[in-house]
Amino acid sequence: MRKKKAIHYGARKKPDYTRKQSYRFSRRALLVGGAQAGLFGLLGWRLHQLQILDSSDYRLLSDENRMMMQLVAPSRGSIYDRFGALIAEDKENLRLLVLPAFCKSLPGTLDALSKIVPVSGATRDRVMRAARRQSGYYPVLIAEGLTWRQFALLNVLAPQLPGMRTDRSAYRKYYHSRPMAHLVGYVGMAGKEEVDLDPVMRLPGFRTGRTGVEKTFDRELRGSPGSIKYEVDSRGRVVRELGSKPSTRGRDLVLSIDQHLQTVALDRIKEHRVASVVVLDVVTGGILAMASTPTFDPNDVAFDVNLERWRELSRNPDHPLNNRAISGQYPPGSTFKVVTALAGLHAGVIDEHETMSCPGGYSVGRKRFRCWKAHGGGINVHEAIKQSCDTYFYETAKRMGIDHLAMVARHLGLGRTYDCGLPGQRAGIIPDQAWKRANLMEAWYTGETVIAGIGQGFVSSTPLQLAVTTARVATGRAVLPKLVMSPEEKAEPWPLLSLDPAHLDMVRSGMIGVVNEPGGTARRSALEIPNMLMAGKTGTSQVVSFHNEHKLSAYERETHALFIAYAPADAPRYAAACVVEHGGGGSAAAAPVVRDVITEALLRDPAGRPTFVANSDAPPAAVAAVEPVR
Repeated sequence: MRKKKAIHYGARKKPDYTRKQSYRFSRRALLVGGAQAGLFGLLGWRLHQLQILDSSDYRLLSDENRMMMQLVAPSRGSIYDRFGALIAEDKENLRLLVLPAFCKSLPGTLDALSKIVPVSGATRDRVMRAARRQSGYYPVLIAEGLTWRQFALLNVLAPQLPGMRTDRSAYRKYYHSRPMAHLVGYVGMAGKEEVDLDPVMRLPGFRTGRTGVEKTFDRELRGSPGSIKYEVDSRGRVVRELGSKPSTRGRDLVLSIDQHLQTVALDRIKEHRVASVVVLDVVTGGILAMASTPTFDPNDVAFDVNLERWRELSRNPDHPLNNRAISGQYPPGSTFKVVTALAGLHAGVIDEHETMSCPGGYSVGRKRFRCWKAHGGGINVHEAIKQSCDTYFYETAKRMGIDHLAMVARHLGLGRTYDCGLPGQRAGIIPDQAWKRANLMEAWYTGETVIAGIGQGFVSSTPLQLAVTTARVATGRAVLPKLVMSPEEKAEPWPLLSLDPAHLDMVRSGMIGVVNEPGGTARRSALEIPNMLMAGKTGTSQVVSFHNEHKLSAYERETHALFIAYAPADAPRYAAACVVEHGGGGSAAAAPVVRDVITEALLRDPAGRPTFVANSDAPPAAVAAVEPVR
């Protein structure tokens, strides 16, 4: 048998293209695997960062999404007069709100609510706009000041009115409202520019101070808001309450005002169309009364505002919302002669022995300045003040110059505002050469100095400034007005004025003669209290020129009437100033007002009685520096 020959098949070599494909596949797999490993590594690092490194931050964000913080409005502090008479306080306010997210139909809900509580077209539009602008789970105010019957009926029908909510808040109630209106002011809704300054301003119906003490001390009166923490679901609906922090009530304020004297002052000037009067305690600087007419009722504009009433107030040509005692700027007229006399004595251009003759006028160049009457004979400083001789003060002002007159006037409290808690003050004008160059770009003329010497021309002041000047002349000290009292503040004497006491005595003697001596311009307004004298100075200021006189009514053409006074003359305690717009002569219109108000102050003696101390201390008003006379 033939043996088969064994055949050995050796390993064959792979073709080159096979080897290349295998190499390419291995490299691709390596790259893909590396990329996958990198991605998984990056994912793992990111998960580590989110879950471990940044876990506290995301836990906080999660809690913020889960929890909602709602502010609780604080109760506003009360305001009292110096004897504890309540002037302003917070009262319970029953309100109706709606949560648009829970309403099946917001217009339908408003229609249903209007059957119980009147919902005007303007209110409906406001609610619809608010619902579109903000979260549907944020309450929108519909009405406030509900009666108890309305409040109870709404709560009974609450299951049938989804989205409706009632609550209790507070509104501001003002007592003795018309006499105290300009001093205390009123509260109102925050403006658009104020809403972003404090989150509490966004609370439905929250009010802030708009004028007067309510505005100046708004932060102290407002207090600190509380908060309630809720747990909410993903749609913002409240699940449960987690905790709360109570709000802190605002601080109470005690004013230096005597409410009774304030009412007497307002009643006394109501017979005039536009007038104001200020009474100061010359020892402490406390403002005892500050009345301005026409006035208004802050309850009409602070809560449940009637638009027709607001339009009537804002469009009234006599501007009842303005406090004339601090914002009315008037030529002081002859009341300024007290300043001119002191400035002339201080400059050494006059003395108590020198006399001047009064021919009924005074000439500067070709300009003739008349005196209100032809005195004749010799007149010294005492008679010049008592009889209010214009010529004497024309010459005095010309001798010393306007710069020295302005310096003394500012030292006596004119031409400035006071940090006493009253916003809206005007500084008036005490002109000098630098003032005219800066404001009018013109040189100063001698005739302007002469007319400034009797309180006319560019000179203007407010009733509060005139009262301060009177207090400074009466005491010889740099008295500053104060409106808010603090039990922590110690009564210390005011700094002495940089004026010679002998000069002050000469001027005081002339002011006593104005009221109490024959020939005095206010002789008919002497006090009727036995053994007590009042010192004062009348003023009548011209307010129109010959060129525009024919364009004005008879009332507008009439002069302003002014009077300043202090009493008792031998131991001053009260100073007062009164301005009656277009009132005629100061002796006929303003002097009787001051006499009656000071008489009431002396008989009642508010400065001599113990004052009320509130539960929470009021912040003392800042005291400004006194400008020295050199």
